[in-house]
Amino acid sequence: MKKKLVSACLVGAMCLSLVACSSDKKNDTKTSGTANSYKAGTYTGKGTGNNGEVTVEVTFSDKKIEKIEVKDNKETEGIRENAFEKVPAAIIEGQSLAVDTVTGATNSSKAVLAAVEDCVKQAGGDVDALKTATTAKKDKEVVEESCDVVVVGAGAAGSAAALSAAENGAKVIIIEKTATVSGAGTMAGALFASSSDQQIAAKKTVDPEWLYDQYIGDSLYYANARLVRNIIEGSSETVNWLETNGVRLTLLDAGHGAQYNHVGMPATAHGYVDGGTVAIETLLEKVKKNGGEVMYETTGKSLIKNEDGTVGGVVAETSDKELHIKAGSVVLATGGYGGNEEWMKKYFGEKAGTGLIASATGDGIQMAWDAGAAEEGIEVAQWFGMSYGPEAKQMENSRELTELVRNPLLFVNKDGERFGNEEEAYESSALSTMIYQQPEGVAYIMVPESTVKAVAEKSLAKVFADRWESFLGKGVKFMEAGHVQDLDASEKALRTPKDYTATLEDAVKAGVAVKGNVKEIASTLGMDNLVSEITRYNKLCKAGKDTDFYKDAKYMTAIGENETVYAVKVKTRMLTTLGGVKINENIQAVDENNKEIANLYVAGSDAGGMYGNNYVVFEGGTLGFAYTSGRLAGENAAANVKSAK
Repeated sequence: MKKKLVSACLVGAMCLSLVACSSDKKNDTKTSGTANSYKAGTYTGKGTGNNGEVTVEVTFSDKKIEKIEVKDNKETEGIRENAFEKVPAAIIEGQSLAVDTVTGATNSSKAVLAAVEDCVKQAGGDVDALKTATTAKKDKEVVEESCDVVVVGAGAAGSAAALSAAENGAKVIIIEKTATVSGAGTMAGALFASSSDQQIAAKKTVDPEWLYDQYIGDSLYYANARLVRNIIEGSSETVNWLETNGVRLTLLDAGHGAQYNHVGMPATAHGYVDGGTVAIETLLEKVKKNGGEVMYETTGKSLIKNEDGTVGGVVAETSDKELHIKAGSVVLATGGYGGNEEWMKKYFGEKAGTGLIASATGDGIQMAWDAGAAEEGIEVAQWFGMSYGPEAKQMENSRELTELVRNPLLFVNKDGERFGNEEEAYESSALSTMIYQQPEGVAYIMVPESTVKAVAEKSLAKVFADRWESFLGKGVKFMEAGHVQDLDASEKALRTPKDYTATLEDAVKAGVAVKGNVKEIASTLGMDNLVSEITRYNKLCKAGKDTDFYKDAKYMTAIGENETVYAVKVKTRMLTTLGGVKINENIQAVDENNKEIANLYVAGSDAGGMYGNNYVVFEGGTLGFAYTSGRLAGENAAANVKSAK
């Protein structure tokens, strides 16, 4: 690939560069922290990361921060390493706390910074001085590159696009803003198909018309029918193609996850055997073997325009370079905007919070809009399940709490009112959407002591639902969100009596739950309607019929007036956003009049048109769209380049 170096003076912070006082020396690239003094010694501090406390040990001389070591932590392997290496190195180099976080590991980075700040205070240092340095000017090289297809974003959709384009003869560059593989595709568990080789062998093919009806019906006819058709038609080839390229998948019957309501639905899902991170890394290795180039810590900033106004490449930045990547086709696959606090607040309100992927900040969406692409699906979110507040990070095991409360108990909002059929605890998208609709996007799950005792004596399976009964003995395993899901083990645990009292008490101690009788909880939480609501609920339990929201009578358990109850606070949970840019069935960006934006393709969560105001409920729908839209985008982008030659 042809490269040309050009000098340009730009003002900006390096990724993880130190913010320091500017030097009198022209174009000085060094940074220096504010002079400080400390009580020499080694101190231990703590910060809160993604999965709980991060313990850091800092050694000071009387004038300098000499050494930073990250000790105990529960951060995710494969993500934490960059933050734990680069943030301490940057602090020590510049003797400053004014350093950037590592993209893709923001919370882990912030935890390290908070822990070091704690240690600075213990050592008598001036925290404010360490935070108030200024950015130095930095010369950046402008590097000009050229290729056939440039892909922005190396998640599921982007990696599929890059490999597909490379296999179709294109010279490919794929850029990724984070230091490692990232995106919702690393967290997901399965993708759909209708007639993959595995489905054919198992005699479990799925009628494409059924899939079409799911997409169109769930969207309330807002979905682009031509796009839906092409994605369904391409889904099986995508699964087979992924397997051919080394991604290990296993066919799963419906109901394999948290969604017990899906038992009996068609077997659409193909689960990761080794997890999403490994799958995407596998594809990117194939990109390299096909002559492509993978650039991490490289952020797409804007699109290059040709003289005729058409899209002709991407401007991107690294810590010390500005890249002008000229290309015949561009594929944008930056993962939506769930990590963009400003956009999330604008489109969903404060109660929505942010998505699970902090690095997904709408970069690709904005670039496509700037190129004239129309907006579509910007207000579609992947609401999924539930979450706890940051207090849960102080618990020993919040997963155990979820085992208990993710069942059809009594759910109320912050005013103490029921808001639907609690059997939706077994339908992830419905549950999260219902909670989002409540004031502040929160709910309280009422766990009476009588239910806790019943589970301790009988088991969750007997008190609620025997959720994985149909999977027992089949050795079903898959990987989701970095965890191996062993359904034999899960079903056996579900059938084993277990006392959750200690877990609930831990939740109370952490501030995730409150404990008391109904009147005490109503008073503590300021729920004016709770007492009357539970009185009404108890009458329905006695009658054996829920005429308010039609919950199955077997889940209706009255709550005694003086019975001890745990009220567990949960919040809505959003994985990512699902749209923003209008595309056609060829995964090409279009304007308001459906006119194609030449040379521009948009895949995965940046692309709109597949959903209404929420995503489909059958299993594997979103990840399937990501991989298939990416594969088709890469194929079409490569063909576009060939046609122009």
